Amino acid sequence: MVVEVHRSHVRKVLTLMREHKLFANFKKCIFAANELPLLGCIVDKNGVRPDLEKIKAISDWPVPVDVKGLQKFLGLAAYLHKYSRYFVEMTVHRSR
Repeated sequence: MVVEVHRSHVRKVLTLMREHKLFANFKKCIFAANELPLLGCIVDKNGVRPDLEKIKAISDWPVPVDVKGLQKFLGLAAYLHKYSRYFVEMTVHRSR
């Protein structure tokens, strides 16, 4: 039943898109998935979480040895600010 409802919704959306001369790139489309990568995050029925590949890039980053290196790292790590309640408090003094 759920798959049929999903197909019906997809069909309606694609029909509306075609009527307005909008076309999907099916190589980039994901249908009937339990989770989706979206803007560097993973979205599923439970909410949004960081993409593990992004986390790996941050954890593999070399330890900064100067202010410029620290600023670059903090810029990369800022991606996680929405998942960390105290990100700003933990980083505000380090960026100066």
